[in-house]
Amino acid sequence: MGLGRQKVSIFAFAALFILSSIIAATFAAQQAFGDGLTMETFSATLGNRNAALLVQVNPPILTDASRNDAFLLFRLYDANNNQTIPYSTFFISVEKGVGEGAQTIMPPTLFHTESGLLRLKVEPSEGQLQILGTQEPFLNAWVADPGGTVNIKGPLFLEGGIYHLRVEIFGVDNIRNIFPPESIPKFDSWLSVGDVFSQNVDYKSQAYNTTIISYYDRVRDFSFDPNKEQFTWSMPFDWNVSRIKDTNIFVHEEVKIPKSLSGIGDATSFTATVNGNPITGRMLAVDPYSSQKELTLHYLINKNDVINMASTVAQGSSGMTFTLGPASAQSAQTTGEILTDTGNINVVLQWTPSQLNANTQSTLNLSFVDGFSGQQITDDVNYDLRVFDNNGSQVFSQTGLIAKGGTGTQTIDFPSDDNYRMEVQVTGITKDGQGVDQTRNGVARGTVVVPEFSIGTFVVPAVIAVIIGATIIVSRRFMTISSGLGLK
Repeated sequence: MGLGRQKVSIFAFAALFILSSIIAATFAAQQAFGDGLTMETFSATLGNRNAALLVQVNPPILTDASRNDAFLLFRLYDANNNQTIPYSTFFISVEKGVGEGAQTIMPPTLFHTESGLLRLKVEPSEGQLQILGTQEPFLNAWVADPGGTVNIKGPLFLEGGIYHLRVEIFGVDNIRNIFPPESIPKFDSWLSVGDVFSQNVDYKSQAYNTTIISYYDRVRDFSFDPNKEQFTWSMPFDWNVSRIKDTNIFVHEEVKIPKSLSGIGDATSFTATVNGNPITGRMLAVDPYSSQKELTLHYLINKNDVINMASTVAQGSSGMTFTLGPASAQSAQTTGEILTDTGNINVVLQWTPSQLNANTQSTLNLSFVDGFSGQQITDDVNYDLRVFDNNGSQVFSQTGLIAKGGTGTQTIDFPSDDNYRMEVQVTGITKDGQGVDQTRNGVARGTVVVPEFSIGTFVVPAVIAVIIGATIIVSRRFMTISSGLGLK
């Protein structure tokens, strides 16, 4: 078999001693946790000021082409008006991995930025790590340039996986304005850099290239059983339930199979598992449309899914094991809920009447739910809605829609009996008195079957054909700084 891997990685930095008494202090601070993400926003209290901290890594998938634009971004801003807070000082440390096997990459290091935006620009290279900049005399903190950038050169972004950032807001408004140790906001974030894995599999004397993009951690132990027509692979994962409950987790695996792989690449339903647990409904998205030559499937596993699985996983397990293979032919069904490709928002769909028919007005109610907490979003959600027939022709399109208080309604007239593909694109969330929050944007796609009858007339399928394909694109998952972060 021909084997190729594009290694993807996150970041690592150099270190420098400073203020060891602060390092050892116990902070009574706001704590927040995330896992398997490439961007997070945390809330913080700075005296009498409500603030938020954005942490982002770019690009989420590091390839040879994207390596030149690798950076880690921190933005501290006023949560009430979205204004960046100037003269911010951050205490940052980095570890790779989770648990006992975690490796320290950068011990606590101070950075100061007058603009309030800190962008650690990484030049990946072998050899000793260097921070290319100057240090101010008061704290010996590395100082960002007027645009907020500190350049780093060294063995960074050389490997994919989970990276643990410990971030402390050391001070704001002035380099000498340092918070007391007991008031320093402290955050723990686990950011992922995806792994792009590609390997040929032999089937009936032919070689077929299969690609897996793991947005959580590195792919390992890949195999294909031609007799079972089953793919198997794994990745590192810490199943500690206490850690999982304190963490926003989203596991996304993207599998690309040639459509020419007869019986698999042209299948319409699949049997998928994670550590023996069936992956069904919104957890498995099947996309035959985004590529003429490849079938794309997405494992979309959120925190609640992981918690449910954890009770069945043997104690001491240190990985997720995935399986994928074709299932027997099953009837498609209308999707009841769809998850955005970032995992941030779940869209619950309800049709009236429940029995859909062609050339008849049907009312669609959309409820937008936080993908991590499961709570209804009560702010206004901006979204676009499109419907395509089985040939990919657009039959309905509305842009610039607003779901007031997280709920929207649209009327659609389906022109004929068909299996339709529906796309909901979240373009922003608006809260009273604030600008549009684009940090949770994403695209979700699902299936609408016309005519559709009562669920009781069908056998519930093992896999609902939820289609997210088309654009699991990094720029949609985590928008560019200029358009998505609302910098001021």
